[in-house]
Amino acid sequence: MRYLLLLLLALPVLAQYARQEPLALRGAAANAARVPVYGLFQLTLDLSATYDNPFDPAQIDVHADFTAPSGKVSRAVGFFSRDFAWSTDAKPRLLPGAYAWQVRFTPDAPGAWRYTVTATDRSGTVALPAATFTATPAATPGFLRRVGTRFAHDDASAFTPIGLDMCWGPQEPGAGYTQWLPALGQAGGNWVRVWMWQYHLGLEWKADTRPDGYRGAGRYNLENAWRLDHLLDLAAEQGVNVQLCLGTYGDFTTGGYFHEGQWPNNPYNAANGGPCAKPEDFWTDADARRLYQQRLRYLAARYACRTNLFGWEFWNEAHAPAAWTAEMARYLKSTDPHRHLVTTSYGDDATWALPDIDYTQTHHYGMGDVADHAPVAIADAAAHAKYGKPHLLAEFGIDWREADTKYDPTGAGVNLHNGLWAGLLGGDAGTGMIWYWDNYVAPKALFHEFTAVRRVADAIPWGVGTWTPAQTESPVADGPETWSDLTLTADSGWGKSATAPFTVTPAGLHGTPPVPQFLYGPKKTDLHAEPSFTVTFPHAGDLVLRVDTVSTPTTLRCRVDGVPVGTVTLNPEPPQDPAAKAPYEKTEYKAEWKVYQAVFNTDARFPVPAGAHTVTLDVPTGDWLSLRRLTFTGCRSSRYPALTLCGVTNGHAAALWVHHAGHTWMAVHDGAAIPPITGARTALTGLPDGTYRVVWYDTESGAFAPAQHAACRKGRLPLSIPTLATDAAVVVTRE
Repeated sequence: MRYLLLLLLALPVLAQYARQEPLALRGAAANAARVPVYGLFQLTLDLSATYDNPFDPAQIDVHADFTAPSGKVSRAVGFFSRDFAWSTDAKPRLLPGAYAWQVRFTPDAPGAWRYTVTATDRSGTVALPAATFTATPAATPGFLRRVGTRFAHDDASAFTPIGLDMCWGPQEPGAGYTQWLPALGQAGGNWVRVWMWQYHLGLEWKADTRPDGYRGAGRYNLENAWRLDHLLDLAAEQGVNVQLCLGTYGDFTTGGYFHEGQWPNNPYNAANGGPCAKPEDFWTDADARRLYQQRLRYLAARYACRTNLFGWEFWNEAHAPAAWTAEMARYLKSTDPHRHLVTTSYGDDATWALPDIDYTQTHHYGMGDVADHAPVAIADAAAHAKYGKPHLLAEFGIDWREADTKYDPTGAGVNLHNGLWAGLLGGDAGTGMIWYWDNYVAPKALFHEFTAVRRVADAIPWGVGTWTPAQTESPVADGPETWSDLTLTADSGWGKSATAPFTVTPAGLHGTPPVPQFLYGPKKTDLHAEPSFTVTFPHAGDLVLRVDTVSTPTTLRCRVDGVPVGTVTLNPEPPQDPAAKAPYEKTEYKAEWKVYQAVFNTDARFPVPAGAHTVTLDVPTGDWLSLRRLTFTGCRSSRYPALTLCGVTNGHAAALWVHHAGHTWMAVHDGAAIPPITGARTALTGLPDGTYRVVWYDTESGAFAPAQHAACRKGRLPLSIPTLATDAAVVVTRE
């Protein structure tokens, strides 16, 4: 029954693409007799053959073998295509052109290249006489490669990804990509991530009625194939490299918050004529794996010639088994003559250890409760360093449900800014890549944030040595000691928090443990915890808790040295008196749990006497509540300014990002006072003794201050930090 359904779905394309002609290969027209190294050499074939499905290599196989001047032989697979063009109407539309068989190849060495084109169908094999073309010296740096924990081109020039997600959008003139890509490229960005899925650039999906549209598994959407060529051309014109994501988790699910679950329409679903009775069969079924490899073969044949194809990403947030990923990565690299980088998301230890997976990546979002993505990016880079591969924070955002516009209506861009810089200099191989491109970055005109990042990245000698995290001394400041509030961001996420005392010093939290964000009532026995903090108050003060969300009427209690000093009851239910003012900002009834949950965004204040104390928090009644931050009033010494330092070094040079830890999107959103930090200093440690050139950069404009000169003695290079309202970057190079 499955195969009968497949046949019925295929009938429209059988009539359109099928050929019943004697096998003949009459010629191959080249796009040029001379092309530069890393330029495109393309053949358009005069071919007739017999086949029902031009995408199935078991029916029709076309390839060309290219012999380099050195004698090395590379094979490029041919592909079936159709040309299109945009109309010049007020509302542009695609105009179809001719069908063709083509072969694409990119030479990687200058000199005379020899090639032979071969075609095989069920009746036999034919080949053209050998021909030649000449590769002239390169005008571009070549394909991108993994070099240790960073990236570089074939010519050994370093490449640092600076960009954001642009996973879907219009391509017609005057819209979407035709606006976004120039804006990014002109601002200095050089990387985007693009999805291929049913709504955008997908090759396979449940059959539709368009002449060159979807035709089920194993038959490809030629409109979308051309659109992807067009998009890659647009990106190349702007110096932008594309990480191409080949599918998403919604292919295997139903429902979902965004209604993204599309398994009922997946062409691999047996209900649509595919080979899989259930989603998990996709990873093991022999027919499914064969069909997926056939799609990889077509992708490599058509797009592997592109030097601005940054890498292939199998999945967006699908938990593919490591065995499946290993098989497909090996196959893709065997059919891609230029062996582009390969990755996926999500991955685990087994996946990231695979030799054919070239770089690791993660995605991170809050729910409006992560005050800043800078510490997230830095911690994420450190967690992935064990794999010894480049790492990218490939998606991030304030809230996975809504665009950053909700939290940044004026377009201040603080979370974007901090994510870019923390990625660049916090240990990743590139910037953090924000998700909300079409409904935040573009409409808020925030592409300017990429300019200074690119300027500083270009000033760092990435191509020299191996780059590792830089070591710095904790920043200090001289002068009379004064005291200000010490604020900790609650960032642990859902789950049981640590209960051992957190140590709060006059310099801030000791170490970098996640600060408890959720406090749970006694009914959640598996999550209930009572976190405590050891802290010294120079003068009597308060612990101020910014309460975010509360589920059911819940009591928050604070104890100092075991003695209760206050309780606060927070009720998310609507007031019984309709005229009464609600204590929260908004509330919502959760039918699945039959409870109200409310966003309070209010402070709970508890007194703490002067001296050293252990402060403990708990929820004695109710369900749970979440915190945004914890503020210990008057507990930060001016001698230990609230700065976040991160950086990298190759042992002879270094680059640092110095961030005012109080300057977060949440603080800006809440209108908190963020006084500048003055007179701070630190020191780089571990560099060879000698004299160094020190250049400080403005992270908004990219402007740099006059170079300073500093001496490193006994492995210690002192740095005076300029007055800091937000953040700054510094590049240190040996004289």
